Amino acid sequence: MKPRSVLPALLVTALLSACATQTLDVPRADNYPVSAQKKARAVHHWDVLAEDVAGRIAEKLQGKVGQQAVYVVPAADSAFHLGFRKLLISQLLAKGVEVGTQPTGLDVRFDAQIVRHHSKVANSVQLKATSLAAGIAVVRDLTFQHSAAAYTLIGLAAAGGYDAAKLALDGAASGGPTRTEVLVTTTVEARQRYLASSSDVYYIEREDTSLYSQQDDGRSWKVVGQ
Repeated sequence: MKPRSVLPALLVTALLSACATQTLDVPRADNYPVSAQKKARAVHHWDVLAEDVAGRIAEKLQGKVGQQAVYVVPAADSAFHLGFRKLLISQLLAKGVEVGTQPTGLDVRFDAQIVRHHSKVANSVQLKATSLAAGIAVVRDLTFQHSAAAYTLIGLAAAGGYDAAKLALDGAASGGPTRTEVLVTTTVEARQRYLASSSDVYYIEREDTSLYSQQDDGRSWKVVGQ
């Protein structure tokens, strides 16, 4: 088959495939609009979250509970839970919210839930050949001699096109999106009622999940009958 006849053949195949999919009697899979999500990679990021949560708590409690102090209830024994509690207390005080050292009847509770998705991440360049071709197209009108320098320049242009597409789809965060996330929920409770609630979701690296999980002290317990 001649090179010029390859493109029409591919187009015909694509059209036939598209027509075949129209016979399916189930809804098609569609994407959500483009959105962004932060990635937690340092304790500083926990502090940024604590500041934001403290600001929301201060705003929601303004004029509702007078001068009553809040009590940040200790949570699970993990690096995140221990650290976030300290950071949240500091940020609440910085926002002018009184914080008690003992239960006051106005509890601030928080928790972190790890969510692991088993499917592969979808934020990747699906048409890599197209991305490469886009980079090559930048220099296609230039006249080169068959030399190593010419091929090097073409390769650099191709790599630039691929990297630009990768950055546009994955975002600027190091490593791009992951299939592991953490859901941080904070509530303010009094008299068995919720006064305020907030939820935040972050990407985390799979290797960092132990920071958000209950610490294992290595002890074992034996249950005996009485």
